[in-house]
Amino acid sequence: MTDSLAHHLRSHWMQTAMTDPCLFHATLFSASASIDMLRGQQSTTLTLYHQTWAIRLINERLAQREPVLTYGTLGAVIPLLYYNMVALDRESAVAHQKGLVKMLLATPKSFRADIGPLIAIVKLAMLSFACIYDMLPIWDCLYSNTIRPNALLRNIVSRAVLDSERILYYKETLDAILDVYEAVSRLDHLVDADEPRISAEVDTVLSFARSNNTLTQTEHSQEYDSKWRINLCCQLSAQLLWNILRRPRQSRGHAEQIQNTTDNGGSEIERILKHIQQVEPLYWITHAPDVFTWIVFTAAAASSTLPVRVAFISRAGTVLTAVDGESLSLIRQGWRYFWLLRRLGGLDEPHTARGED
Repeated sequence: MTDSLAHHLRSHWMQTAMTDPCLFHATLFSASASIDMLRGQQSTTLTLYHQTWAIRLINERLAQREPVLTYGTLGAVIPLLYYNMVALDRESAVAHQKGLVKMLLATPKSFRADIGPLIAIVKLAMLSFACIYDMLPIWDCLYSNTIRPNALLRNIVSRAVLDSERILYYKETLDAILDVYEAVSRLDHLVDADEPRISAEVDTVLSFARSNNTLTQTEHSQEYDSKWRINLCCQLSAQLLWNILRRPRQSRGHAEQIQNTTDNGGSEIERILKHIQQVEPLYWITHAPDVFTWIVFTAAAASSTLPVRVAFISRAGTVLTAVDGESLSLIRQGWRYFWLLRRLGGLDEPHTARGED
């Protein structure tokens, strides 16, 4: 897609990196850090070399009497933010995030209007940070109250209804998605409600729930096709959502203790991660980007451990940048849905800080 963020990264970003030393080193740092992560190893000398040079050049530009706030300078901060974030170096990630917001707000509106795709990539990184660290986004412009938390599921249901030949979904999967959509639609006005009201309305929804919370598919063979894996992930995601709603709502202190030791549906989360990794990204992008978004954000919301949330949110970026453009429609829908689930399950952190300690 020529208007996707992935296309922008492959074209304008790379062209700029070839002539801007700051963005050049940041891009090579990003590539080297990705390889380190895939190999499960600590940062190599090459990774640290490019990281050091990127930081040095950024600081030199910002130290000038008139700070050099160009596309290359702003873009160079994004990999630093992203890889510190997924490496769970929260302090460094927070510092880069704060600095990036200050830099953006110091630029003229006319300049920001010309770098829309870059700003969208910044927003994607900040929403990813908010999901991983379970807090509200640092930048006010990321709030999308016009997007209902059920928007993502509504789009999935609309597409599924048109899938009359069951090209993608099995009947049992569609039934599970419809039950989840009905439940979320009844509860999506509670995203800012207090805990007593949430508890009461969740109990009401559960009392009328039709879902029997059972899977119709079992893993009996190693020969699974992509359609089978997607249907299994959908059914597991539906099960996770009901697990979140049925989770006993403890006092805040006790809830935090639980979060630090267990996942809300650990076996389901592990199975989802296993199977989404074995579906080619191109298949998700072509056939089911909205379903992928729902699955990933459901699993991330059900998880109470940072490394697991990182695994899902970082994987989401690979697919969503190939689909989303400047509007970030899927990632915004995913974020609103994610935050609702965290609130409904009493899993959100007891503070309202926006991406800062």
